[in-house]
Amino acid sequence: MTDATCLPSAEVLIDRLPMDGAFNMALDEALLELAAEREYSVVRIYRWSEPTVSLGCFQARTSPVPHRFQSLPTVRRLSGGGAILHDQELTYSVVLPARHAARHNPSGLYAAIHRALIVLLGDCGAAAALRADHDLRQAALREAASAAPPEPATEPFLCFLRGDPNDVVHVSGTKIIGSAQRRRRGVILQHGSILLRTSALATDLPGIQDLVPNFLLAEFTDRLPVAVAAAVADQWTVREANSTELQRAEDIRVRSA
Repeated sequence: MTDATCLPSAEVLIDRLPMDGAFNMALDEALLELAAEREYSVVRIYRWSEPTVSLGCFQARTSPVPHRFQSLPTVRRLSGGGAILHDQELTYSVVLPARHAARHNPSGLYAAIHRALIVLLGDCGAAAALRADHDLRQAALREAASAAPPEPATEPFLCFLRGDPNDVVHVSGTKIIGSAQRRRRGVILQHGSILLRTSALATDLPGIQDLVPNFLLAEFTDRLPVAVAAAVADQWTVREANSTELQRAEDIRVRSA
């Protein structure tokens, strides 16, 4: 993304157990708040203890929730974008301090992290690309075949049914990773959802293992924290959330209840 000598170090948090949506969002918000007092980046990899819908921070509160999701816990993310069904997935969050070079080009952070994930996906058996690159290739093929571009559709409720140039897509064009950001006084929070397999609640959304049955999931999961950290930092350490972060998260959770 930038000259590595300019990148602050990172601390990688790996949640050992899946947690509920309220905790996951509260801890990410705590990390965002604490980043104003810190000089280093934080990368977090986590899972969800039950199927949960998260709404983007700018998604209208009056947006109708489809009937199939109405019985699920619903939380609001700090980052933007559409709703996400967190079920058969891995989630990452990255919080960069104001001194990080990415503040001068926040949009470039999408490409930096996503290109690192594309390399890792390829190493584990799943060929992927940025949607922008994939769409350019498809447009060239359509032009060669004199075919018309697809008609634009109305914006769907779920983020994974929407398209963004920064998405990571399987070579089939299916979205498998989507990310969104929140920026606050120079600090950047980026969330990313990595869809591993189809949820029984959203059978129209195939995951990586559905598209690539021989995908090396264990290797991907093991290497994921370092792949994300290496995209934003020159060096990093791995730890669990500390008492300061957990207490701030609890305060936020109580405040938001």
